[in-house]
Amino acid sequence: MRLGFIGPADTDAAALEQAAKLLICDLEVDAVIYLGEDDALRDFVAAHESKDSDHTIEQRVADVAATGSADDIEDVLRELRGARYLGKLRVAPPAPRRAMEMLDDRIVLIVRNKSTVGEEDVINSNVVVYGDATELMFKRFGPRCFFSPGPLDVGHVGLLDDRSESGGVVLKAINLSGEVAWSEPIQGRGAKMMVAP
Repeated sequence: MRLGFIGPADTDAAALEQAAKLLICDLEVDAVIYLGEDDALRDFVAAHESKDSDHTIEQRVADVAATGSADDIEDVLRELRGARYLGKLRVAPPAPRRAMEMLDDRIVLIVRNKSTVGEEDVINSNVVVYGDATELMFKRFGPRCFFSPGPLDVGHVGLLDDRSESGGVVLKAINLSGEVAWSEPIQGRGAKMMVAP
């Protein structure tokens, strides 16, 4: 599984579009988690919401394939791409709620605000991802780590990948042109052994 993370874009829906395209189309993530709720998100969703049913879209694709102009084809492709974006987009829950994901045996806690994370949350998680940092942030504490891609205007998204070339789960910070800024392996929970007398 591959999870993408996008920090708050404030009012820049074009930057959110660029980040979503990078993660969904180029890096082929299974889901993208947006770490805020703002005008950029509302504009992005409004731009990609389909007014048609699935049957109508399928019919339009068939019609355009047979008789459509280049502009008609581009419009249908844009609509299909938008449906794909919204199908993979998740929004981190508002505080004090949390979301959790599992990659392999790693537990990922996802919050908008780091201040809502308690001691039990940290103990039970391998990675805490949060959205309220002012810059790209990665801190490791033993087998656990805290990560934020920062606001989108600092130019990074996050990728948590359990299909890495090195094996295991890897957390990456990627700039908006697709280059990896850094990469860190994420330790697993490890086997617990009990010795009986």
